Amino acid sequence: MKKINRTYVMGVFFILFALWVLWQTTMIPERLVSNEPGPKLFPYISAFGMILMAVISMVFDGKRETAENKEGAAPYLDQAGVKRLVLIMAECLVFCIAMNYIGFWITSMAGMMVFIMTLRAEKKINLIFAVVLSVALGSVCYFGFTRGFHIPLPKGALWTALGVKML
Repeated sequence: MKKINRTYVMGVFFILFALWVLWQTTMIPERLVSNEPGPKLFPYISAFGMILMAVISMVFDGKRETAENKEGAAPYLDQAGVKRLVLIMAECLVFCIAMNYIGFWITSMAGMMVFIMTLRAEKKINLIFAVVLSVALGSVCYFGFTRGFHIPLPKGALWTALGVKML
């Protein structure tokens, strides 16, 4: 019996999901104040990005998985994988809760660092690179939204209660 290539199945699933996101995005009303990109820009970018990444994954990882299936591939999600998946979901939940209390900027930097360490698995990661990447991405996201797009992000109830003015 021929094994189903999971990479192709997930690729098709994400392409269908991206098409659904595109369809839902067309229903967002346009209320442009000026020549700003509007509320449809990010969903469109996300949907096209999902399609692109799914196709790339299907092309490169699909070939590798086909070769592994012929040799006898490892299980898709073993016991250690399930534990790591539950850990990642717990980290996401803590991230969402912490964002309201500590603020987006600090939480995004700390959360990025935690996610990098969790997802690295057995690979060695340069700690300095991980810290710099976490600080840079968290800062770019925070200042991009608050200063660039003028979208307020949570500053943190803790800092408000202490009277500390966050950027």
